Amino acid sequence: MFGSVGAVALVAWCLLDRGGAFSFASPSIKSPPTVLCAKEKKNDMTDFINKPMDSKSMVGDAPVDVPPEQDELADLVRSAVRAADGRKAENIVALRVSAVSTLTSFIVIVSGNSRPQNQAIAAAIKDDIEEEYSLLPGSSGVPEGSADSGWIVLDYGSLMVHVMTPKSRLYYNVEGQWQDKGGEEMDLSDVVFPNAIEAVSKGSIEGFGKEEDPFWS
Repeated sequence: MFGSVGAVALVAWCLLDRGGAFSFASPSIKSPPTVLCAKEKKNDMTDFINKPMDSKSMVGDAPVDVPPEQDELADLVRSAVRAADGRKAENIVALRVSAVSTLTSFIVIVSGNSRPQNQAIAAAIKDDIEEEYSLLPGSSGVPEGSADSGWIVLDYGSLMVHVMTPKSRLYYNVEGQWQDKGGEEMDLSDVVFPNAIEAVSKGSIEGFGKEEDPFWS
């Protein structure tokens, strides 16, 4: 189930166990993980993420006969995207991966340019999804990782949100690896303001100064 794509979804570089299921929401919303191990070293995760995935491991749900925008989980995805966009997240991408992975159904990847901004993005997503869907990330109810590490993950079972620095995102190529395996990009033009990315590209955004990307080295 893991391999090169599944590795990127190891929350804060931990192995996950996915027993149980949510009962109050859509039947397709998978359960959040139980963390079974401590954080792995970045070098260990890099080795794991580059491990090839054989065809037997690439087993997901049956293909959905509607586009990602009409998926029953689309509104949950939009809620996360809207919250990230409200905090001026950069380069927001949402992919449906349910047909190629049993790990999750959708992933959202966003970038922020400073520790305060990335922390604010993660907090906004957590607060909005809790308010709208009564969902909390992971088994502990808090995001995995930290702004200092350059990679924060909010795992809602059927939706995983990655808040990354531009360099960590480029290095791990999360969306690229999912797309190579058949992930379907969701059109977010009805949610994301077109000028958000332009504003970030100019160097700083209101309320957040731009930091050197370390990951934050």
